[in-house]
Amino acid sequence: MKFKSPIVKSKLSCEEIFNKISNLNNLKEILPKEISEYNSTSDKCSFKIENLPKINLKIKEKINFKKISLIAIDSQVPFYMNCHFKEIDSVTNVFLEIDAEVNFMMKMVVEKPLLNLLEVLSSKIKDL
Repeated sequence: MKFKSPIVKSKLSCEEIFNKISNLNNLKEILPKEISEYNSTSDKCSFKIENLPKINLKIKEKINFKKISLIAIDSQVPFYMNCHFKEIDSVTNVFLEIDAEVNFMMKMVVEKPLLNLLEVLSSKIKDL
């Protein structure tokens, strides 16, 4: 099941966004302020968000200046999070998506927190 953020326009170039987000030490800047237990290296991070189990992510794929994919490690709900960006007329359009393997019952539990997470992340990317 896919959950998508709205498309936001960033002042940063695709290269700047790619360089910032591809180092997971920088991810904390765009995460909700309600996170706790944040730990990171350049290619892995973990954190806790209220009402969700601890999230452990690592970089799965990087396509220079176009896309960064993260995969959940040891998660009760397997998922990928992708950040897509494309420059159009000197403005970078960015959107995020989470592709999670959830059944209908789990969807009801995780949908709101995941959509809120995507909204906060995209909003903070817009303000970078």
